[in-house]
Amino acid sequence: MKKLLFIFLMLTVLTGCHGLRMGVGLKGEFIDEDTLVLDGDTFTIQERIGDSLFIVWNYEHSDEKTPCYLLKYERNGFYYPQIGATSITSIDNTINYVSIDDNDVYDIKDRKILFSSPCSTSGLYYLGQWKNLHLFTSSDTICFSDGKCIGLKDDVYCRKTNNEGFVKLVAGAQTKEVSFADLYNAKKMGGSTDAYIEHFTKDYYIKPRSKYESVDAGFSVDLDIPKGNADSDKAIREWMMAAIRDDAFYQLQNNMGIPVGKCTSLKDMQHSLDDYGVLWEKLCRAEYQIEDTLELRMTCDIKVKKVADCDDYTTYYYWASLYGGGLHDLPREYYITYDKQRGGLLDVGNSVKPSMMQRFRHMVLESLKKEYDFCYERESSWEDFTHSIFSFHCPMIDTSGMDDVMRSFLVHNYSCDDWAGWNGYNDKAFTEKDFPLTHFAVLPEGIVLTYHPYQIDCFAAGEYHAVIPFKEANKCLMFDYSKHEDLKPKLQRFIKW
Repeated sequence: MKKLLFIFLMLTVLTGCHGLRMGVGLKGEFIDEDTLVLDGDTFTIQERIGDSLFIVWNYEHSDEKTPCYLLKYERNGFYYPQIGATSITSIDNTINYVSIDDNDVYDIKDRKILFSSPCSTSGLYYLGQWKNLHLFTSSDTICFSDGKCIGLKDDVYCRKTNNEGFVKLVAGAQTKEVSFADLYNAKKMGGSTDAYIEHFTKDYYIKPRSKYESVDAGFSVDLDIPKGNADSDKAIREWMMAAIRDDAFYQLQNNMGIPVGKCTSLKDMQHSLDDYGVLWEKLCRAEYQIEDTLELRMTCDIKVKKVADCDDYTTYYYWASLYGGGLHDLPREYYITYDKQRGGLLDVGNSVKPSMMQRFRHMVLESLKKEYDFCYERESSWEDFTHSIFSFHCPMIDTSGMDDVMRSFLVHNYSCDDWAGWNGYNDKAFTEKDFPLTHFAVLPEGIVLTYHPYQIDCFAAGEYHAVIPFKEANKCLMFDYSKHEDLKPKLQRFIKW
């Protein structure tokens, strides 16, 4: 009996669903690129990992409980099942680990669960090793293999660096390179409240008037509003009100002629935002309501944050996401700077020496190329890079027979184009002499310029920020803004607790 029981247990361990036995070699034959036959059973190849690992699924005997298998191909010509699970997915930047059932990280070499994560393990990226721990990251979390997880702020993601043992945290145009050790040992710091701003949030979404209305329409704001009466405070509030008006009402057809709300004081601005909310619903219902019912999805969410402030300048970060139908929303972000010493908002025209404009433009393009190469994971030639971004805004079809309305469908306009420095729609490709220099601003790290999706690249590539360090930019600038590196964001700006 004991011998029979032992045999039964061994078979239980070795045998997976549908007859696959873990660790037992199988003869395999490829039918095509995505299909593999193992001892007469047909499997779909879901993923290939390196040269010898395959994630497969038996579609012939499939149901909701049919597992995936991780197979390893050996030089003897056999395929060896390593593990079976409901779901198995690869982990980017490694061939040593896979995700199991969206919860566990599996060590292929040692054939065991490395760790179980409190967050999702699908879509992980391997960062490297520190001491005896391995690091992985998802879109919003960095996980250590002892189970410790570091949450990232909503607008933050991380990149692997060339500096071993370090990771780069990215928030818009601002970055911070931090060691694995400092990240693991980070402690929460007591946050100090900025006495010069009022944090204001409010939702101006339309509330349905009856059960028959289906409405997801309106706008919301999450703002750092300067409280004071200095020229910089007044200018920032005025810019903020105009930017909110432009984006919140952008998708409404009858949005022309809406004045910028009063903003001479904090209270005035809050009242003006409430007025925008009332007007938005009025215009929306006038345009889209059918009889007494409104069915609509049209949204705009806006965030404005102060990111740097000193005696020389103040800089704010603007983010908005608009949705008016289609497969995705249309986000946009940028920075804006007010020069306290000279007075006024900065742009290229009042900040870059005319004689150095071309040199500065080349610096911007060099910075954009670094981002472009990172995005596409290749080292492109200067000619290929410039050809791509210089011509991206041009229509890919002949527009000579189209009227203005039809031509407008081929263009992705932004409400900030008129003042940001974007040259707008034209049929000609840019050159290095006329490439637009948009959204010029100052950060503690250097000068930043921003390009929105569809301006120089596709939607999936996201926003492009060109950051020119002061040691390079100062040769071209009329004034020096480099004395405030202490304003660079601390680690607490990037992680949450």
